[in-house]
Amino acid sequence: MANIGLRNARYNKIDYDTKKYKELPNNLVPILGRMIDAKLSEERGEASLYADDMLAEYESTFTGAKLNLTLDNVDDETYSEIKGCVIDEGEITENQDDTAPELGYGHVITKMVNGIKRYKVEFLARIKITSITADAKTKGESIEFNTVSIEAKVMPLIEAINGLKIGDWKKSKTFDTLKEAQEYLDKLLTPTE
Repeated sequence: MANIGLRNARYNKIDYDTKKYKELPNNLVPILGRMIDAKLSEERGEASLYADDMLAEYESTFTGAKLNLTLDNVDDETYSEIKGCVIDEGEITENQDDTAPELGYGHVITKMVNGIKRYKVEFLARIKITSITADAKTKGESIEFNTVSIEAKVMPLIEAINGLKIGDWKKSKTFDTLKEAQEYLDKLLTPTE
C-alpha cells in the first residue's frame, strides 16, 4: 500500500487521577492542526553478548520513539494547552518551569492499493511535546508559506489508561472509509465508560 495522504491530527490530555483521557466538552476530540507531514522513528536499546568468539545472545528493546509533525498552523489556545504555558486574554506567557502535559495523539493516513483508497489510523497512547517551532520569513518577490514543526517524545504507558495496558504505546488499524477511521480514532481518545 502506498501512502497518498495524511489528515485529522487529534489529541487529548491524559488524566492520571481517573486513569482515562480527559473529559471532552461536547464530546469533541481536540484538533491539533491541519497535517502536512508526520514522521515516527522508534528508539531501541540494544545489547549483544559474545561467547566463544561469536554472537551468543542479542536483545533489542523499545525505549521510546520520536514524533515529528509539520502542520499549517497551531492556534494560540492549542499551543498553550499542549505546551503547558499560560494564556490570558490572548497573551501567551512561557516560563522556564512550564511542564507540557502528557497526551494521547493520533492521525489518519490515506493509503492506496490497486487503485482503492483505505484509511489507516496511527494512534500513540502517550506523548509529550518537547518543542514547537514556527518558521517566519519576510515577503520577497515571491510568496512562500511557512509552517509549524512539532517534536514530541513517544513513551509507553506506565499505568493502565483508558483501557490500554501498561507498556502499550501504539495502535494502528486500517479501514475502508474515512468515516470509520475517524470514529475509531476519536473513540481511542475519548474517556472510556
